[in-house]
Amino acid sequence: MTKILVIDDETMLRDEIVEWLTLEGYETLSAENGMEGLNLAFRYLPDLIACDITMPQLNGYEVLQEIRANQTTTHIPFIFLTARAGYEDIRQGMTSGADDYITKPFTRLELLQTIQARLDKQATQLVSYQRQVDQLQHALIQADEQRLLKAKMVAIFSHDFRNPITTILWSNNILRHYEDRLDKERRLANINRIEAAAQQLMQMLDDLLFISQMESGNLDFKPESLSIGDFLAKIIDEFQAIHSETHHLLFEDRFSGEITLDPRLLRQIAANLISNAIKYSLPVTEIYITLDNHEGQECLLTVQDQGIGIAENDQMHLFEVFKRGSNVGDIGGTGLGLAIVKQAVDFLGGSIRLESQIGVGTKVTVTMPL
Repeated sequence: MTKILVIDDETMLRDEIVEWLTLEGYETLSAENGMEGLNLAFRYLPDLIACDITMPQLNGYEVLQEIRANQTTTHIPFIFLTARAGYEDIRQGMTSGADDYITKPFTRLELLQTIQARLDKQATQLVSYQRQVDQLQHALIQADEQRLLKAKMVAIFSHDFRNPITTILWSNNILRHYEDRLDKERRLANINRIEAAAQQLMQMLDDLLFISQMESGNLDFKPESLSIGDFLAKIIDEFQAIHSETHHLLFEDRFSGEITLDPRLLRQIAANLISNAIKYSLPVTEIYITLDNHEGQECLLTVQDQGIGIAENDQMHLFEVFKRGSNVGDIGGTGLGLAIVKQAVDFLGGSIRLESQIGVGTKVTVTMPL
């Protein structure tokens, strides 16, 4: 069921809008101020947000800034509902990143048509993206595999680059225009989001280079002595900075001593496993990351989520390039993450084990020889 969040401090109007939407078959959430609305958006990830501009605590522009600055919510269609009908007001709303603008008073039909138009546009974009992926997959079978593999990688990564780039731009915009209104904690949160998103972009570029080098047999292997617990803790902190509103990453380090590994390969393994766990988990769930020593001979890295799980018939193919679970629905992804992990683990002479159950979650354990 399509979920819509209504944020407005006018109680009578808010209740009336909720009633209209409920009668039309929408699932509705409502908030009486910007801060409450923002918390609901991060927790429930609605399909569309309708928001007033003039509100206590956070106004509509500030709510939109936060929504667009966060990777998990940046794609959500956003409509302003406001009595500000002047040209400059409308222009400010649209240039701030809103998808549409309805001036009060508006009729029930005007609101429903605007909402449906935005939802239809969002659905069309998703269908178009999936069609491109399907076309590239078909072309991969029909023509030169290496050439089309690279074309598909570029197309998908170009799409996925937008989320961290959007996070950087919107967080920077918040710092630039609202610095005097932000407390120390919120300023630091935006700075951390920018840094973490930049690290994510670097990781995606490394993924591209890694696949290319593995396919050509030219992987540059540079092992060094690592304090693996500290190394992994930094990677986990990067992800937590971006996804702090929606997921909790819990790290337990039971490994003592150092290990000789290529840090680039280790980052490929850890970052892709954590990214998958976040991507396929419900909001406000915990992800458990454990590092252990097995009989002094092997290092075990385990990442366990409480996500959608993977069907048994899909599990045997997930380590192949571009293979994804049949139940992923509209969740975006390249289908490269586990393939990269498998290649990196094989290169290190290790092994990987996956346990999963639909609706319960997935646990992936990587074993690396010391």
